[in-house]
Amino acid sequence: MLKKRIGIYVYFKQNKFIRQLKRYGHLIYVNKDKKYLLLYINESDVSQTMKELNKLKYVSDVIISQYPNIKREYEREKHEAKDYRVI
Repeated sequence: MLKKRIGIYVYFKQNKFIRQLKRYGHLIYVNKDKKYLLLYINESDVSQTMKELNKLKYVSDVIISQYPNIKREYEREKHEAKDYRVI
């Protein structure tokens, strides 16, 4: 059975703390220039993990990913069906 997972973005102060942040979830992406990373965690553990991450001195911000709220199915617009080519 698949568990529901959600992504969280963690902004940190220095790159040396990436290894410590790995233990809180499945590390997907790290941007060392902008100093943030993307972790996937179980939805049931979101509130507890966010509290733990916000307590850390080297974490500046924690944001939940908005990907589940984005509309991923698009409808065809009415004007696309017309052919505007001039012959």
